[in-house]
Amino acid sequence: MKNLIILFLFISSSFNAYSQNSLCEAVVVEGKSSVKMTPEIIAFNINFSVVDTNYNRCAELTFQKIESVKSQFIKNGIDKELIETNNYSIAEKYEYDQVSRKQVFKGYRASIPILIETEVENPLSKQIYNIIKNNLKSNFKIDFHLSQVQIDAIKEKLIELAIEDANLKAQLLAKNSKIKLGKISKIEYGEPRTISNFSRSNYELLNSYQPITRSSELKTGITVLNPAKIEMRTSVMIAWMIEY
Repeated sequence: MKNLIILFLFISSSFNAYSQNSLCEAVVVEGKSSVKMTPEIIAFNINFSVVDTNYNRCAELTFQKIESVKSQFIKNGIDKELIETNNYSIAEKYEYDQVSRKQVFKGYRASIPILIETEVENPLSKQIYNIIKNNLKSNFKIDFHLSQVQIDAIKEKLIELAIEDANLKAQLLAKNSKIKLGKISKIEYGEPRTISNFSRSNYELLNSYQPITRSSELKTGITVLNPAKIEMRTSVMIAWMIEY
């Protein structure tokens, strides 16, 4: 049994040494790619709240508010399938009392965020804005993001650019280090990622590439919104064996 354990340890040590030597005899490069695109989707995030001292009544008033808001859009020609409710919550509402210096219970507050998404160039985007501005008078924000079609269309290009970048870096390293690259021993790749200047997106990305340019505007009658380009990036790790 003792001899078996010693043999196992010898084999394990030999394997680890081989792995380390293999790693030392390889050139490992990260290829990066990046493409910027004008977003095709505009998202209207509308936030409502209902406050009442009675929990059941607060819940009932909340659903009435949702139906009322939806009807405002539907009667103005907005497809009800575009109107989404992300979540719904009711929480106790407290206010600080200056006399007692304590938080005093004031009832319940229901929060109702509603999301409507459509294409930036769709004439409905202006109509949705005007409905919110003229009829709802609620807190809202506008986000822009890439459509799934845009993301799918650029995936292959991002991979090609990342591989080109890795090859170029590896060739430069080999040239300046006076070594010869052999066969590729390993490739690691992850899905493309996106990054945006807007709060909706919070992702990581890389490098630079000539951006795709296209004009997109939402004319609201008050101002013109020009969506900032959103960057999509990916990376690939490639290892080349060193030939002697």
